[in-house]
Amino acid sequence: MSKKICLISDHHLCINPRLWKEAFLYEKEGFVVVVITMWQSADLLRRDKDMIRGHNIEYKCYLNMIPGQLPPLSRFFYRLRKRLAGEAQRFLKFGTGWAISYAPELLIREALCENADLYAAHLECGFFAGRVLVKEGKKVSFDFEDWYSKDYLTRDRAVKLLSDLESFALKNGTFCTAPSTSMAAALRHTYQSSCEITVIYNSFPDEEFSENSFHKPKKNNTKYSLIWTSRTVGTGRGLETLVQALEKLQIPIELHIIGKCANGYEEILRSKWPYFQGHELIFHDFIAHKDLLKEIAKYDLGLAIENKEPANKNTTISNKIFQYLLAGIKVLATDTEGQKEIAAYFKGFVNIVAVDQPEEWKNQIESIILAKNQANFEDVKKIYTENFSWPAQEEKLIKLITEAI
Repeated sequence: MSKKICLISDHHLCINPRLWKEAFLYEKEGFVVVVITMWQSADLLRRDKDMIRGHNIEYKCYLNMIPGQLPPLSRFFYRLRKRLAGEAQRFLKFGTGWAISYAPELLIREALCENADLYAAHLECGFFAGRVLVKEGKKVSFDFEDWYSKDYLTRDRAVKLLSDLESFALKNGTFCTAPSTSMAAALRHTYQSSCEITVIYNSFPDEEFSENSFHKPKKNNTKYSLIWTSRTVGTGRGLETLVQALEKLQIPIELHIIGKCANGYEEILRSKWPYFQGHELIFHDFIAHKDLLKEIAKYDLGLAIENKEPANKNTTISNKIFQYLLAGIKVLATDTEGQKEIAAYFKGFVNIVAVDQPEEWKNQIESIILAKNQANFEDVKKIYTENFSWPAQEEKLIKLITEAI
């Protein structure tokens, strides 16, 4: 009989690329694959089901929080408990699993029922459940998709608990993975760990590439276009610095933003937008992953303008920079440790600017627009394929999983 791998998380599959890419790989390798998550949105659940259609993956939820699909009193209970746990963390520095997610105890119970040969823990709730599973004698791998104790540093975030979970994962995980060499090194240094952390870059399957998803140069009479994409659009993501830079840029451009705006943020950004320079600001709603690469390829310059704080942002490498590269468009990236790691391979194609330096951003954008010597994309593609492509990451994961079970 085929061995079973159970992937655990509390995010919808369609908004957790590292989860579904890992699940699809294990399915392709002949394992029985079960994914257990929490459901919170009917729209996202529909997208989840579209994504796994045709795949032999069992998709389960340990808690269905979709409005109307859970008794109102039960939904109120879970929401109230999480809020109270957050307040306990805020004022008493008392961290519990309920401060991390609505019902990690249900995830643990559901996961144990699977009796899998290996559990793959994703996100904070997965790490919490993973610790219990290890103590129950189960094999668990831990994916540091983010440096959880160094991210979203609000007062109600259970930082001490998350730090303890990370330390436990490094000491007890069957194997551990992270999205960059920078983060792997920082984790080992912080926890004084000699654990080997395998770097699995946030790239995407190469079969998504086609002639229709490759950038084609614009005609001379069209504005140079910039693209910024993220699941959530709001403050603290570098867009404010970009506005300051564009106030100084006299070459008219278009900025296209793809993602869900936080409440009121679109109006805030429009109120500050430098229309007087002839720049256009265009918002796009969420675009399904299968259509995103083709959309990105329509633009000229991809923005990966992350901040250096908190430490997670400084050490990670976002999905978007790999999507830009795969689509064949140039990249403007801030000088975080993670993004410098990528830029070192793609000189002239990934352009680095200092965080919070609008004058430098303006000069770099102007230089990219006016550049006559274009980078050779065939060279870019060769480097990308050898080092960062998803098949290259799959090889590393297959080696890990083979040694584990």
